[in-house]
Amino acid sequence: MKIAVAMSGGVDSSVTAILLQGQGHELVGITAGFFNHPDFDNRQYFESLEDAKKLCIKMGVDHFTFDFSHKFSTEIVNPFCQDYLSGKTPNPCINCNRKVKFKELLAAADSLGCEKLATGHYAKNKFYNGRYTLSMSPDRKKDQSYFLFMLSQEQLSRSLFPLGDYTKESIRQIAADYNLDVKDKSDSQEICFIPDNRHPEFIEKWTGRLPEPGKITDSSGKILGEHKGIHHYTIGQRRGMGIAAPYPLYVIAIDSINNRIIAGPEEELYSSSLDTVNAFHMKYQITEKTEAWIKTRSTQIPVKGIVLPGLDSFHVKFYEPQRGITAGQGAVFYDDEMDIIGGGIIGEN
Repeated sequence: MKIAVAMSGGVDSSVTAILLQGQGHELVGITAGFFNHPDFDNRQYFESLEDAKKLCIKMGVDHFTFDFSHKFSTEIVNPFCQDYLSGKTPNPCINCNRKVKFKELLAAADSLGCEKLATGHYAKNKFYNGRYTLSMSPDRKKDQSYFLFMLSQEQLSRSLFPLGDYTKESIRQIAADYNLDVKDKSDSQEICFIPDNRHPEFIEKWTGRLPEPGKITDSSGKILGEHKGIHHYTIGQRRGMGIAAPYPLYVIAIDSINNRIIAGPEEELYSSSLDTVNAFHMKYQITEKTEAWIKTRSTQIPVKGIVLPGLDSFHVKFYEPQRGITAGQGAVFYDDEMDIIGGGIIGEN
């Protein structure tokens, strides 16, 4: 079939193209510009674009570029900054995959006459009882199913994830076997539009705002010190608070209404439950109390709990209290086969 391959210029998307061409498919390379802003450093994007072009030439594959930067800015970057300024810690990759990346790349694939879109994500696309679902990669450290849990059934039906059964080590070996220029290229950074993960500096520059300092208190309201703006802090943070105590203190809550950071001992970081602000269903519709494996951040080892569906939300009860539940992150639910059954964005608890 004719397949559009999302080519970022990295080793994963490059090997994705190599594998699909080896299976006899007709390929078209697509490189999308998501963050191309004159006030920010765009060298990484242009270097990646050149790497993608060079591989397509080597493979004899047509290559096209698309600019989605305006939509990315309005749909992803602006809400990210506003969430941070309101005391949340959003996961922009989750929102981007559904609202921008797969939506726009599939539209681009259509414009080029392609049947499917392939990406270099580490996840397995499966079909179960008339519905599509994603399953964890065997490489648990590189698994990216967590970031894809909000993809729609239509998006999943047209998406291919050729790396789903591979480990990162095996992908690098394939790249070496084919002597790809990018075989030793390092992985991309955690959030593509924030250099060196310096969130506060980016938010200040993007919004033109310098959030005011405020008080750091304990859970009883006792003043412990002063913070330098709530966008500098996230739940579970220990370093950078500049306060002294006879035991380690962590950020346990962010009170944006009163411009206050609440600090406490580690035991105050643990929660027995959470609520989501929305509900997404994948393998099947969650209509009743369901036991599941749950991830509340991308790097977490899944833990057992009970999922209770609401009107358009979920209430989750953990069998054992969990550390650092953070508003704005995803809560993703897996069954015993490590297939995603659903999930939602964590709200304030």
